[in-house]
Amino acid sequence: MNKPFPHESASKHVTGESAYVDDILVNEQLLVGRVVYSPHAHAKINSFDLSNARKVPGVHAVLSHKDIPGHNQMGPVVKDEPCLAVDELNCVGQAMFLVAAETEEQCLEAEKLIKVEYELLEPILTLEKAIDKQSLMGPPRTIARGDADRALAAAPHRIAGELRTGAQEHWYLESQVCLCMPGEGNEINVFSSTQHPSETQALIAEVLGVGKHEVVVEVRRMGGAFGGKETQANHTACWTALLCHATKRPVKIRLFRDDDMKITGKRHRYLSKYDVGFDDDGNLLAVKLELNSDGGCTT
Repeated sequence: MNKPFPHESASKHVTGESAYVDDILVNEQLLVGRVVYSPHAHAKINSFDLSNARKVPGVHAVLSHKDIPGHNQMGPVVKDEPCLAVDELNCVGQAMFLVAAETEEQCLEAEKLIKVEYELLEPILTLEKAIDKQSLMGPPRTIARGDADRALAAAPHRIAGELRTGAQEHWYLESQVCLCMPGEGNEINVFSSTQHPSETQALIAEVLGVGKHEVVVEVRRMGGAFGGKETQANHTACWTALLCHATKRPVKIRLFRDDDMKITGKRHRYLSKYDVGFDDDGNLLAVKLELNSDGGCTT
């Protein structure tokens, strides 16, 4: 009691000795991975051509949804989030293709040569528009006790209104990053900046079509997370694992900051509507609340 207990890695943090995923030394076989994502909020993919991108010197793999050996799905709870887009894009930042090359520059060159024919569709960009169009993740849920309407009508005082809270970027210092290395047989070793390693393990196994026992996930530390690496880190891990599986070489994906902010989800914005009845002493007699959360395009 009454004595300070330093963090177990405190001395390493302040001296710069702490090792993160991007600091792990790998041999010269390491490839750089990159995610090619949607530039449109809502569109159909009518066709795509990866042939020229695959011819770029130094490029070892350019993958689409057709190259996924397991299930094209990385939704952690509700299976509504494809690992790579098939025929429809539902947000800016949705992953379409993966590239692995010797250098970052070669990845970027290959990305420029990918040809995609889009059919642009009307996007839903605000929470209010989603409510108006009944574009919902599922049926509304209602929790009720007593007759709120009757109690509100009889209340001496009543206040009604709306409250809006904006979305929030998690803003971790270390962007989403993952390193995958082939093991024996189908085994894959995953070094991920994730808050949920067992979920990362399960989703990689599902995408690769292997057993969970063949996916080994290690987390030494994260360079910040704040909830932003609880499920979002799974995406980068699955993409990296796919490239590692395809090339049979170590692969690392480290998202640029601007890419990270486009690809990952945010802390949800809310629109709350309230109607409150109370007496002269301020005691609550009845409350009606309608809570609307902007969960993006997937659950």
